Amino acid sequence: MNILIVTNFFFPNNRIASFRINAFAKYFHEAGHEVTVVTEDCHDYTTFWKGCEVHYLKDPVISGQQLRQCAQSRRKWFFRRIIHGLEWRLTLDEKRLWRIRAQKCVKMLLDSRKYDVVLTTYGRLSPHMIALAMRRKGYQFYWIADMRDEMSQVKRSKDRWKISRRLAGPERRIVNNADLVLSVSKPVLDGFRAMATHDRFLEIRNGYDYEEVHESYFQNRFTMGYIGNFYGEITPDNWFKAYSELICEGQLPADSKIKIVGNCMKLNIPDSIKPNVEEIDAVIHDEAVRISVYETDVLVMVHPNNGRKGVYSGKLLDYLATNKPIIAMYDPNDVVGALMEETKAGFAVDESDIKGIKEAIMKCYRIWQNREVLPRNWDNIRQYSRRYQTRLLLDYLASR
Repeated sequence: MNILIVTNFFFPNNRIASFRINAFAKYFHEAGHEVTVVTEDCHDYTTFWKGCEVHYLKDPVISGQQLRQCAQSRRKWFFRRIIHGLEWRLTLDEKRLWRIRAQKCVKMLLDSRKYDVVLTTYGRLSPHMIALAMRRKGYQFYWIADMRDEMSQVKRSKDRWKISRRLAGPERRIVNNADLVLSVSKPVLDGFRAMATHDRFLEIRNGYDYEEVHESYFQNRFTMGYIGNFYGEITPDNWFKAYSELICEGQLPADSKIKIVGNCMKLNIPDSIKPNVEEIDAVIHDEAVRISVYETDVLVMVHPNNGRKGVYSGKLLDYLATNKPIIAMYDPNDVVGALMEETKAGFAVDESDIKGIKEAIMKCYRIWQNREVLPRNWDNIRQYSRRYQTRLLLDYLASR
């Protein structure tokens, strides 16, 4: 097959959303398919990555790298970022001007060769709207809309909720016009089913894409790690509270550590544990995996129980094959609770349950003290490798 992928997230973008699409492209190509990618970077160029032809187009307003630099410097507003914000508020698409350029590139590619499959991904509205526009212009291809997460149903602040609700119309058009809709969990897919006139849906989860680690590496000081950003209501406040109480109570050693890698948000770290918390700038994914394996004893992920169902954080699934205990501060009655149970990789506890968080930390501390390893179910874990998940999609395409 000739496969065209349209996305704002792709290598060298260092985000979980990019790793998902990187894996699709890489494993599509490994399976013998021709893959072309139209994506975003800081300037225009065409190159090859893992055997895939990649067309990079610059956003004329502001690049993802510049936005990242703004977040790191905590610089809120300047002219280009104001324009970027207006794109979102006025058009529902913060990549609207990039979309105009990308659509011309996609049209040129569709005119020059036959593509059997076009895969678009959300995270930005533009890729899906480009495929919808090409479909309406009469181009023939099998359209896979990788929605990942909900567009209009996610609870947000009051002002952003009003804007998000405006996404319901585009969301419905995308879901109903795509030949196949992907998402990361069954509860999220069920939400899309409720607005669809068809039943062409497939669960393709996020996961890990590195060699499984079966050795055990313990730190001299008990060390918990968090890899990635905090943002919005996703904060470490309750984790910090539980941790500081355990140290104050003498249940954890005073020299234990928390290592946070790649966060841009200003954190409210209690004075009592400031010496214990180490913040490290963002690193490339391979280095993040290395830190997870060799420089931590426990890996932590945080997501508040806000009533939203089916949330698998990509970062959480990226922890699975490190052989480190995981503390997943999620709704334990949702998909992550089932994930921890089926993989035996760690413990799920509600993010607001301080007592439960303390108990989970102490379980992991005893594992570290005794130099033990959780009896992971590796057969179940392997189903969350990105290679395995991409194979599920390819098998579905082969059977249609």
